[in-house]
Amino acid sequence: MSIQKPFLSIVSPVYRAEKIVDKLVFEIQKTLILMNVDYEIILVDDRSPDNSWNAMKKISAQFPEVRSIRLSRNFGQHPAIVAGLSQAKGEWIVVMDCDLQDQPKEIEKLFNKTKEGFDVVLAKRENRQDSFFKRLSSKTFHKIYGYLTDTKVDDTIANFGIYNKIVINEVLEM
Repeated sequence: MSIQKPFLSIVSPVYRAEKIVDKLVFEIQKTLILMNVDYEIILVDDRSPDNSWNAMKKISAQFPEVRSIRLSRNFGQHPAIVAGLSQAKGEWIVVMDCDLQDQPKEIEKLFNKTKEGFDVVLAKRENRQDSFFKRLSSKTFHKIYGYLTDTKVDDTIANFGIYNKIVINEVLEM
């Protein structure tokens, strides 16, 4: 009797990534092959103004486990993530940015935490190389959000994380 391998979906919103999306896919594949899991990679083009879409199509044509989705217009990062989540088939879904500041090799650490019974495991940012404007706008957003909701917001928590498909389905139904 053979044991079924876990099936992971990796969702990555893509914007201005024509020069790095192939490296992203390569690094994800390398990690997942070493983890000995079945997987799919879902790239979501948020109508990037560069040639990201063409790069994504080329990769998808080369690797059947890579699917590329193109949004009808630029909706922003979070709607692009939701578009990918709605197409994900894996029992576990990883969300990560396309800029490789989230290292694909960390997927294994996130997945190992799920084996301890966690349905959601989020990564914490350390030493990201974001622009001054992105850091400033992120800090401003989190300060205002924290003030309005009267909660402490940890702005080092990233999009990078792994989620049980059941949790994703519940969120998508809201």
